[in-house]
Amino acid sequence: MTARGSLTLVSAFTAFWLVALPLDRAGTLDEQHWLGLLAWTCLGIALWLQPGDIRRQVIVLVCVATVLEVIGSIVWGAYRYRLGNLPLYVPAGHGLFYLAALHAASLASLTRHGRSLVLATGTVATAYMAWGLLRPGFGGPEVLPDLLGFVTWAIFMRFLIRGRHPLLYAVSFAMTTALELYGTGLGVWTWSALLPGLWLPAGNPPTGIGAGYCAMDALTRRIVATVGRRGTDVATTAGHAGRAISP
Repeated sequence: MTARGSLTLVSAFTAFWLVALPLDRAGTLDEQHWLGLLAWTCLGIALWLQPGDIRRQVIVLVCVATVLEVIGSIVWGAYRYRLGNLPLYVPAGHGLFYLAALHAASLASLTRHGRSLVLATGTVATAYMAWGLLRPGFGGPEVLPDLLGFVTWAIFMRFLIRGRHPLLYAVSFAMTTALELYGTGLGVWTWSALLPGLWLPAGNPPTGIGAGYCAMDALTRRIVATVGRRGTDVATTAGHAGRAISP
């Protein structure tokens, strides 16, 4: 994609969730399904415009994100969507989000100042995490410190400092934080104040939850690379076998 195409994709995704989440908040289950159909249609069009390697990467991420959504929301109950289900637009939304983050992080206007942006994001994330821990001092004794935010912040900082794609992680963190604040503010989904089983206090949303996309990106790249290597090994073995039996 050109820079203009990348900006168009990022803008379209931003407009989508700014409109879709308020519609979901006030809609029925059937209306939510229509949002899901629209999201999957948009993802299909966006993927059609991508090169094959990016397309495969996004498809794998959608699969990874869907499994984690089912575990985190439906099975574990760390957070719940408004209707107690997994909205159909969520898996497609993960794919659109990832595409938007990839293209945003590739923009020359950002890569030119990549180091400064990464440093600024780390600083803001640290301040935000500290605020989540110190809220009991300002909000009263009934407000618990956001310990999940602290744990996820530590994971994010590890990716930011030692990861292979720090600018992508910084962009993903900023986008995730904005989306989480918007979605939880509308009540489309809500984080549990105490994680079931762990009894770990969490904010709504946790301050460092943007680390989730860093982890999913790293896992996705590893899966794609592993599958690619196995495919190459199979092709190489088949080639050797073909030469061995040829007259």
